[in-house]
Amino acid sequence: MKKIFIIIFSLMLVFSLSGCGSKSASSPDILLEDTDDLLEDFDDYTELPYDDQPDSFMDTKSTRLSDLISSNFNNFSDAQDAFEDHVSQVSYKNETALISSHNLVVSDMKVFDYMLPLYMWGETLDDEELETQDIATSIYEGEDRSYQKYDLERESETRYKVIMETHDGELITTQIDYYPDIDAVRLETIDKGNLALIFEYVKTDKGYAAQYYFNSPIASSYGVQNKAMCVFRQIFSGLNGSLARFEDTEEPPSIIGDNPKEEDFIKDATDWLTVTDGDIKGELNGESF
Repeated sequence: MKKIFIIIFSLMLVFSLSGCGSKSASSPDILLEDTDDLLEDFDDYTELPYDDQPDSFMDTKSTRLSDLISSNFNNFSDAQDAFEDHVSQVSYKNETALISSHNLVVSDMKVFDYMLPLYMWGETLDDEELETQDIATSIYEGEDRSYQKYDLERESETRYKVIMETHDGELITTQIDYYPDIDAVRLETIDKGNLALIFEYVKTDKGYAAQYYFNSPIASSYGVQNKAMCVFRQIFSGLNGSLARFEDTEEPPSIIGDNPKEEDFIKDATDWLTVTDGDIKGELNGESF
């Protein structure tokens, strides 16, 4: 029961922190109504004794999902957040990095929407999550919500799918594959018949490597963004590592089962930045530093 309560609180936390751009999050009033409905559904389902409530739920200072849901993906996400925050902090040492390093970090809200299942349920689904999915997914599903339908399907112990049907009857399918022996995840989203996102992370000898592949702005003309499929890569150990962006490129080779080397992983990138013990170097917007 604790996990059900944690999932619901996590869902509320995600939306309150992100405002992720979907129809249900576009209006604060709608979000509040959805949250109230969700809590009413939960109250009808079960009541937890006060002493049985998770400690992290009582800790209002905690904002990390891994404090609420333990999963290898959330461990990766916390390490990634710490590294990206450090990159932001040391970027002041160079004007080009200060202005442009944010372009190496994935901040597309659509990507977050596609990846939300990983933040909510982690890399696998258990029996309890499947049995109670209606509680957690009710905030998305319905005539006045983001999707007409929102379903979870477990295909194996290490694979599950999220199938979303829009109000126009079109499907968005996200498949998540977990590789427990090597601590790796692959997520792939097909949106209305087109590849919309590939995300992978792998645990390396000293840290993590990750890559994203999606349609991203590469230029703008008269206020109109020009987009192309791009690869964003990260490889880091603690607070040392690299970020890279490859513009207008084909689908990258999978890194699942690989232990990429940092220099090779960012080679030939359009833009890149490396942090080593607080020092930075890279090439952004054609300028090396």
